[in-house]
Amino acid sequence: MNAAVLPFLLPLFTGTLTLFLGKPGTARRAFLVASALVQLGVAAWLIAENLAGRPHVLLAGGWASAVGITLVADLLAAIMVALSSLTALAAVLFTCFESRPRLEHPLRLPLVQFMVAGINLAFLTGDLFNLFVAFEIMLIASYALLTLEADDWDIKQAYPYLAINLVGSTLFICAAGLAYGLFGTLNFAGIITRAADMSGDPRILVLALLLLVVFGTKAGLFPLYYWLPNSYPILPAALAGLYSGMLTKVGVYVLLRMFATVLPHDLSGVHQLIAWLAGLTMVLAVMGALSRNFIRGILSFHILSQIGFMALAIGLFTPLSIAACIFYVIHHIIVKASLFLVGGVATVLNRTDDLDRMGHLWRGTPWVGIVFLCQGLSLAGIPPLSGFWGKYLIIVEGLRAGEYILIGASLVASLLTLLSMLKIWLAAFWSEPEGVAVRVDDWRWRPLLGVVGGLTVLSLGIGFGAEAVMQVALRAAQAALDQPGYVELVLGAGGKGGG
Repeated sequence: MNAAVLPFLLPLFTGTLTLFLGKPGTARRAFLVASALVQLGVAAWLIAENLAGRPHVLLAGGWASAVGITLVADLLAAIMVALSSLTALAAVLFTCFESRPRLEHPLRLPLVQFMVAGINLAFLTGDLFNLFVAFEIMLIASYALLTLEADDWDIKQAYPYLAINLVGSTLFICAAGLAYGLFGTLNFAGIITRAADMSGDPRILVLALLLLVVFGTKAGLFPLYYWLPNSYPILPAALAGLYSGMLTKVGVYVLLRMFATVLPHDLSGVHQLIAWLAGLTMVLAVMGALSRNFIRGILSFHILSQIGFMALAIGLFTPLSIAACIFYVIHHIIVKASLFLVGGVATVLNRTDDLDRMGHLWRGTPWVGIVFLCQGLSLAGIPPLSGFWGKYLIIVEGLRAGEYILIGASLVASLLTLLSMLKIWLAAFWSEPEGVAVRVDDWRWRPLLGVVGGLTVLSLGIGFGAEAVMQVALRAAQAALDQPGYVELVLGAGGKGGG
């Protein structure tokens, strides 16, 4: 079996089999954890294969790439699959420690596996229509998870999420139809080849703008990000960590793949538009974070603000800025997932994440405070933590391009991010209001902190080993920008007619 399909098949098989294993129990949980570990191992092996110069391509059924399903596990896709597998493993472990098996909803973890299957397929696909299929698998599972454990009030917050994604899916189909009408194929390699002969065609500009609307909405770019800050806080902590880490980053990945690999590189006007939308996103979203007074609400707005940094790197559109975007995605997925999870630990200890009713956490559980401080400062971009290096490279490239206003906006957003992290720190960890108790006798917080601690150690490793991670990101960026190399990779695997 070609290894390129394993990141899709493994979670799909796991989710399906889990449905037949009966009610949640120790054996079922052990199977899910083992499967998540295997999935992470496969993803790590794919990264190693790519670093050794052996990317994997699957032309399903032996069909030519122009008409069949193509899966491409290049370095960028392998990195994203590894991050997806890692975040899913953390979500599964957190769920296992969050409650006794008899209290776990029997559909939560199977649906997580189905969502991961859709996410991984989105990273691996080399075809625009199958990218749509991947998004639908991912979104249908995410709709179910969003409402699975919600009460009557919370479920209303899911309506904007559902509505905007339905509109996005409709526009996606329209974009795919336009692409097929233009190029006669939806295969990425075929689009690259045929678009090269259509330089300056205004229809390509229209397609690029339509794809920007579709994937910018899914990534959470201004102005269509209002659906996220109210929907993510209704999720249980384990799912919020997975959603915050991965779902918007699927949108970022596809924006990166479309504009770096698939579409012509001479769309400078669209790149500039992405950069300015990024600037508005990072500033307006971080102001939203300051307006909230509960941990999940603050962190939900920060997802959007940090998306702005990634989109700005794409908009600058240089090899180094694309590498900085990849580095920033790696950092952000781990840090943001762990912040939602440590917020879940704090909620277990204080029985709430409302900052007006929290406190004493530093005195009662200093390790929780240390983990939050490491990840909160990393999110703000304090050196030498992982968040600093990605921002530094984006700022350097922005200054080199003369985008002083956008770089100023990024610095303001970073400062306001630091203030909002201090807001959480002072209220939840440092203050000692009367009547607030820390439930250190609750058995759950220690194993939950162990899960978050593992992600924190990994994040610290990225910060202190930034040079090695950046070298991998540079290689991934070079491969993503190498359009002839991508075409040769796909067609060399046996396709005929991709061009």
